[in-house]
Amino acid sequence: MEVEEQQRVAALERYMTSLAAINPSWSDQDKPEASDSFSERLQLEYCPTKRPEVLRSSGSIFSSPEEQDERHPREVVEIHSSPGFGRYLVASRNIAAGEVVFREAPLVVAPKAGSGASCLSCLRPLQGSEWVGCDQCGAPLCGQDCGGDGHSQEECRLLVPLGLKDQPQNTVLIRQLSILLTPIRTILLMKKVPPAREVIAALQSHAEERRTLPIGRFVDEHVAKVLRTRLSLPVDSDIVQHLCGIFDTNAFEFSDGDIRGRALLPGGALMNHSCTPNTQHWYRNGIMTVRAVVDIPEGAPVTNTYTNTLWGTRARAAHLSTSKLFTCRCERCLDPTELGSHISSVLCRGCSDGLLLPPSDCRADWECQACGKSVSASAIETLLRAGGVALGRLPIGDAAAVAAALSHLRRVLGNTHYIIVELKYALVQALMATPLEALTENDLLKVLGLTSDLLRLADLLEPGLSRFRGILLLERCRAGVQLLQRRGVANCDTTPALTASETRLNSFQSVHTVLTAEDLSRELEESAFILHYDARLDDVIDVKQQIKSLN
Repeated sequence: MEVEEQQRVAALERYMTSLAAINPSWSDQDKPEASDSFSERLQLEYCPTKRPEVLRSSGSIFSSPEEQDERHPREVVEIHSSPGFGRYLVASRNIAAGEVVFREAPLVVAPKAGSGASCLSCLRPLQGSEWVGCDQCGAPLCGQDCGGDGHSQEECRLLVPLGLKDQPQNTVLIRQLSILLTPIRTILLMKKVPPAREVIAALQSHAEERRTLPIGRFVDEHVAKVLRTRLSLPVDSDIVQHLCGIFDTNAFEFSDGDIRGRALLPGGALMNHSCTPNTQHWYRNGIMTVRAVVDIPEGAPVTNTYTNTLWGTRARAAHLSTSKLFTCRCERCLDPTELGSHISSVLCRGCSDGLLLPPSDCRADWECQACGKSVSASAIETLLRAGGVALGRLPIGDAAAVAAALSHLRRVLGNTHYIIVELKYALVQALMATPLEALTENDLLKVLGLTSDLLRLADLLEPGLSRFRGILLLERCRAGVQLLQRRGVANCDTTPALTASETRLNSFQSVHTVLTAEDLSRELEESAFILHYDARLDDVIDVKQQIKSLN
């Protein structure tokens, strides 16, 4: 390893060790609760090589010194480096599903580039005229005393020449501000905190590759040039390219209550990509918690996903290629069935039973595995583009419109394609966002059927304790409790009334014939464990109380 690379790795190792300061001992209130029965089921389902006792002490890595020897995140993960994967985190000991791997506070937070008005102090999105401009620079704020601390005096001084003081509602200037704010805040941090400069400089930026792309030319013209000429910030174009590349390559988009933005978290950025990741992260109260969703054996990479796991391979590949500048060659990406999910496969119109599988060559014909019929790549592309347009035009939260689109597109694309998966999930969300008393029994039965269908998909593409699984279990339990309450029973038949096309397409194939309060209680227990760090944990608690009333 060259000397400069060794220095960069050493800087990142020192940073990972420093994370111990924000990985405090878990209090009794903070520690996820899991009963012995759920612990044992979890071990059998996700950690077959571990004893149930491992999960009962889940999170012990951050327990107090009185309970065990004090440990640091560095003892749980370590940094490895290779020509093919760059720098990445590896488990330095066995990590159990449900265990927190590390917690991290961001070095820099900023609005998403190109976004609308956000309070520079707290990052809450601002609408219309509900906000005021900073007294000095005119930048958007919730109020002069909103309580946030993101807008420093030095940042304020730098932004004065932008002209927002005279035009506080100018949307062009506000979008320009959101683009400039990331490099400005990073530069100010690097000046103020030398160790942060060392860590940031060690992160990968793909600056050289980006320079030859439209994004590189945009950064030169609309970021570096503006910083130097308009804001009088003496900064070299190479540095700006590096900083913008670091954020685009490594930053996490986050939602923390009503706060939205991008955060630079070097520890999180060291997790390699996987299309079936073994961790998931939550961002709450300014801290990102990284948690194992399946058992991670010692020596295995600790992975995150850089894209949407519910997209098909070509959609994921396009996103990774343009935003992260690499091509994934994982088992899922090389498998035309995508681990048996067929999330990219399209219904064969020739036999109506088989599926057209995507070929490895994007220009080759798609062939049905049942009848052998071939369809040209251009015809499939036209079909999928039309489906994507229809999906994009749907009014958000309109259950009737989503249900109509699902019914139509399922006849065209089949029951497994990722456009259909997105519609199924959108329908669950739209129905469950409606006051439950306004839903019909058939609506509730549809939610039960759709969540069963999606849970099977989660087992293939997001195995383990993923948020997707936790939310599906929660919505399933909310619908189930409502159904049992209406019928005044503790168990009932949940077979929905299906249309002929739904029966043919087998869209609700694993709906439970009988639903019981005991089933719901068990599923909700798992949802509570998964969503321990999630904003929807309060909904889980509410449903728990409703289930108790059924017994």
